[in-house]
Amino acid sequence: MRRACVLFLMAATSPLAAVDPGGTAATRARFIARHRCAIVARLDAMHRRGPVGESRDRFIIVALRGERQRYVQCIFHARDTRMFCEASSGAYGPAGDGRLRLGAAEQAALRALGYVQASPRENFARDVEMGDPPDFTIVADQMLSALHDGYGARPESVIEITAPHGGDPGAICNTPES
Repeated sequence: MRRACVLFLMAATSPLAAVDPGGTAATRARFIARHRCAIVARLDAMHRRGPVGESRDRFIIVALRGERQRYVQCIFHARDTRMFCEASSGAYGPAGDGRLRLGAAEQAALRALGYVQASPRENFARDVEMGDPPDFTIVADQMLSALHDGYGARPESVIEITAPHGGDPGAICNTPES
C-alpha cells in the first residue's frame, strides 16, 4: 500500500502529470500508448548502432502528420545518458500567415513539461536525463506529452517520425506505422 501511494504521488507531481486545458490525462495516456513503441524502438536502434561518443545524425523528430511546424526533436549527447530536445515555437517556420503561433495556453503547457524558450526567436528547449543504461521511455513520453499538451495531438492523431539511423520498428511494435 505504501509503495502504491508513493508511486501515485510521484506520478501526480511529475511534469508529465500536467495536462493542457484541451486534453485530459486519459487522452494523453492513450496517445502515448499508441505511439511510444515506435519512438522507443528507434531510439534503441540508434543507441545500439552508436557511436555513443558522437551526436552527428543521431536525432529523432516526431511531428503531427500534415502539421510540419508542430514537432519535437531530440539529439543524443553525454554518451547517450541525455538527449537535448526542442519543441517547435514557430520561430523557424515560414514568414507571414503560415507561421505557427502558439497561444498562451500552449506555451504554458510546454513550460509545465520543463521546456524553456530563451528568446522568441528560438524553439522551446530542455535536456532530458535518461540514465545509464538509458531509459528511452522517458524521452518518448516527454516528446509525446509535448505533442499532446502543446500542439493538440489526440489518441487518433497520426505522427511522422524522422530518425536517420532509427530502423523500422513495425514488426517489433506490432502496430501500423504512423
